[in-house]
Amino acid sequence: MTTVTFYHSAICPRCGLAKLWLASLKPDFPGIDVEKVEFLTHRAQAREAGVRAIPTLVAGDRQLSGFLLTRGAIRTFFESLD
Repeated sequence: MTTVTFYHSAICPRCGLAKLWLASLKPDFPGIDVEKVEFLTHRAQAREAGVRAIPTLVAGDRQLSGFLLTRGAIRTFFESLD
């Protein structure tokens, strides 16, 4: 099982879209576990992971963030983890 950390905020509209896209893609990637972390209340953890913008996906040393976080980009990111 691969863990992907999703840094987001409840007040971020792009994060809401990313959350929907993650949910729609989850059935296609059963080997990926998405851990959600609220950016505003876990800034130290985000800083340690090198997260500077939201929404951001982190898997190991790989990141996908910001405006690049589209449904297609998330799918490609997940495919690269398999």
